[in-house]
Amino acid sequence: MAQVSRPQGGSVPPVETHRSSLSIPTPLALRLRADRMHEQVARKGTPRRRYIAERRGKVAARLQATAANSGALTGIVTLLDVLGYGAKTSTLATFAGAGLALVLGGIALAVSFFRKKYDALLTLTALASICLTLGWGLIARGTGGVSSPYLMALPFACVGIVGLVPIPPRFSIVCAAAAYAGLWIAAPRAPAFAHLFVLCAGAASINLAFGRHRASIRLFMRTERLSAAVDRMRRTQEQLVVVEKLEAMRVLVGGMAHELNNALAVSVASNQQAAKAIDRESPAFSALQRSDGGLMRIRRTVDRIRRFAMSADGVLEPADIGAMLDFALESAIGRARSGVIIQRAYDVSIGQIECHVAALAEALFQIARNAVEAMPRGGTIQATVRSEGDRIVLSVADEGEGIPPGELARVFDPFYSRGGKGKANKSGLGLSAVYGLVSALGGRVEIHSQVGKGTEVAIVMPKRTSTGKTSTRPPPALK
Repeated sequence: MAQVSRPQGGSVPPVETHRSSLSIPTPLALRLRADRMHEQVARKGTPRRRYIAERRGKVAARLQATAANSGALTGIVTLLDVLGYGAKTSTLATFAGAGLALVLGGIALAVSFFRKKYDALLTLTALASICLTLGWGLIARGTGGVSSPYLMALPFACVGIVGLVPIPPRFSIVCAAAAYAGLWIAAPRAPAFAHLFVLCAGAASINLAFGRHRASIRLFMRTERLSAAVDRMRRTQEQLVVVEKLEAMRVLVGGMAHELNNALAVSVASNQQAAKAIDRESPAFSALQRSDGGLMRIRRTVDRIRRFAMSADGVLEPADIGAMLDFALESAIGRARSGVIIQRAYDVSIGQIECHVAALAEALFQIARNAVEAMPRGGTIQATVRSEGDRIVLSVADEGEGIPPGELARVFDPFYSRGGKGKANKSGLGLSAVYGLVSALGGRVEIHSQVGKGTEVAIVMPKRTSTGKTSTRPPPALK
């Protein structure tokens, strides 16, 4: 809310101060709200299908109302004529009016059964237009022909159907032709101005249909552009949330790693001093050895965290990225001991690339291990190294279960498991570490996944060619 502060004196203009607020809901409530919003703006099918679905709904609603009201009006007019409160009627006009009212009521009822079939709705619209104009032509013929007060119902029925029901322009031609045929039924010897009037009404209805069709196309395209912009904003926002979360985590774990490393240094030094003063055969010495093992494991984890948090401090060195990817895959397969086959597609024209070797090696190992763990019963891994302009792409694709679309934005969360059962992977950081390591290389991480078919994780980084030797042809597929 804007608040205006007015000075006590003088001619100083008022200054508006704006107050902003921020409400942080629970994570689960926020995710559910975001999912509902995404479902509401989600676009399904092709643009043509979406356009037809939109027109189908409008045609069904307006055709049912138009047919029902026209049938009721026809029945009321026929009843008034029979009772003597309207025009002088005949048996032909009475039967024509009653039959037309029944037909229009049946069309209104049929719309409920064919609401989801666009072609059937258009057929019903054309049928309603033909029956309405020809029926009123018979009513006009039975109530005086040229002198009948119902002769004007023909042009009004034509323009009314086209104006109320959003039918395609080609169907408006059918409506106009039916109105002119109704004039010939009602009064074959009608004066020229009557024919001209009905023809002008038919032409106006056709022009109305074409103009409304163009307007609906423009409105639909505007809606499509707006929906596409919303989709782009949503994807950008998801990427921004992931990046900001990972950047905040890098700062946090960097400080934690520093503090833990200082405490570990004290603990390791104290254990070493205590080990010198204890007999090697005593149980206390064995306990110190087990303590040293645990401390070394913690130190390795802290070193991995530090590489993630401080990976930008590395030095660029030439490296054979094909060989590095091979080593990462073989190391991951060796630890998993599962029947995994590697199919390689390496561009041998790519020479050695200058990169942060330690950061890239760690990132490739994380990706390779995730691919192996995604296939506990074995499978094939597609490893690719290719050049795309001034970028190098290293991709690893597995044949696992894939990642659901709703979970794709969470794969960079620490301790996230692709198995979906809440079991954390061994390193803890997983793909979050890959992001930190790859960002230090000036690159990005791309993930493409399809449920039931597998996941592809690609590292895209700038090409910094070195003067070293080119990559050799990779060895045959390993099991």
